[in-house]
Amino acid sequence: MTPNVSLICEKCGCSYPITSLHSSCQKCSGTLEYIWDKNYLKKIVFTGELSFWRYKMVLPVVSHQLSLGEGGTPLQKAQRLSDYLGLKELYLKDETRNPTNSYKDRVAALIVSDALGKGFSSLVSATNGNQGASLAAYSAKADLECHLVVPQHMDFGKLAQMMAYDAHIIESGDNIEDSIEKAVILEKEMSWYQATTELNPLSLEAIKTISYEIIEQRGLPDWVVLAMGSGVTTASLWKGFKELKCAGKIDSLPKLIGVQAEGCAPISQAFKSGSNEVIPTKKSDTEAIAISVMNPIYGNLALDAIKESDGLAVTVTDTEMLQSGREIARLEGIFPEPASASTVACLDLLKRTSAIDANDRIICIITSSGLKTDDILQSISKRRKSLGLGSMLTTKEKILRLFSNEDTYGYEIWKSLGKGMTIGAVYQHISDLEKRGLITSNLKGKRRYFQITDRGRKALEAMDVLQALL
Repeated sequence: MTPNVSLICEKCGCSYPITSLHSSCQKCSGTLEYIWDKNYLKKIVFTGELSFWRYKMVLPVVSHQLSLGEGGTPLQKAQRLSDYLGLKELYLKDETRNPTNSYKDRVAALIVSDALGKGFSSLVSATNGNQGASLAAYSAKADLECHLVVPQHMDFGKLAQMMAYDAHIIESGDNIEDSIEKAVILEKEMSWYQATTELNPLSLEAIKTISYEIIEQRGLPDWVVLAMGSGVTTASLWKGFKELKCAGKIDSLPKLIGVQAEGCAPISQAFKSGSNEVIPTKKSDTEAIAISVMNPIYGNLALDAIKESDGLAVTVTDTEMLQSGREIARLEGIFPEPASASTVACLDLLKRTSAIDANDRIICIITSSGLKTDDILQSISKRRKSLGLGSMLTTKEKILRLFSNEDTYGYEIWKSLGKGMTIGAVYQHISDLEKRGLITSNLKGKRRYFQITDRGRKALEAMDVLQALL
């Protein structure tokens, strides 16, 4: 039987078994990509609710389908933001609604499912944030050991997520490129499953499902705007749109706008210079860590996608990203990280220079939540201190810290809190903490004593990291 999909090197065309564990071409070190049979694509019919696994017919087969409820994210018409920018049809694809508040949950669902199916008990990934948080959560669900290689400088909010999900953190190098090198070494030395976005071809397949959802939710847009770091998101969505056209589900293709930080823009610089090759930059000068990638592995694929779509590659400043993030939150109730906000930050200039038309249908991909990022947290910190809230702790955190000192019971906790609330409310908080596995209890005589769990201590450690910022 002819297979529906092949695994091909995009550079030299060398073919590999679709179950291959290779993360790159063994002949030329090119990127591997799954190529679907055109006749097969024309026959597929999607069934079930709008979710990630609805598109399993265009995903490589895995024997386990792990899910935390990823995919099926809203495509929200941003009317107030449209009015503010003088645009007619602006939509936000809100990937912050995924389980760990990032589009990388799609990648983690497929990759961890694949690792499970292939019998691995441990995986490794280089990450500067979202990928690590997602993999840690899905690995916890699957009971796999998750080893995350991180650079020295990364968002503490994302690091706190990784810690909360009990991942093993390995610090290596000053940037994501250094961390990727270390992840490759660990993969070979420890025989761990390679889960790094840039090194696992399943990443492209997982992220392309965003394209499929967009078409089913709203039809064909004129423009799709994406933030670019490694280039994987741009390459993935373009792959998805081309498959949809091949399948006869759309008649034409949207144009892509790839956005990079002004201080780290190797793909955009290549586009502006007319080059066919992305030249790595020697220095990154941006606080948008999610897109701070000096040597983008998928850079050439992203550049090709933008050119093929008759699209654009642009840059924005860090200040523009932060300002845009505040406007998105204020006007549309979506709180994006700065990298995600770049997709909206570029629109005003593009409209004023007539690169886009005010009547065009535009979709911006909001990949991740701003609650994970240092610059957002620092701005919150300033706001809290101005309101005199710098040292305020939530009630549940106060209670958890009291339990961390010694085993005790509810009445004593109520007294320690100063009796500022009813004892019934205190017991409700205690019940919630126990349901979440942060504390446990046992009877001693007629009294129930509570004690903090290892999970609870890890949660407090993560809070301590965040409190240092606040």
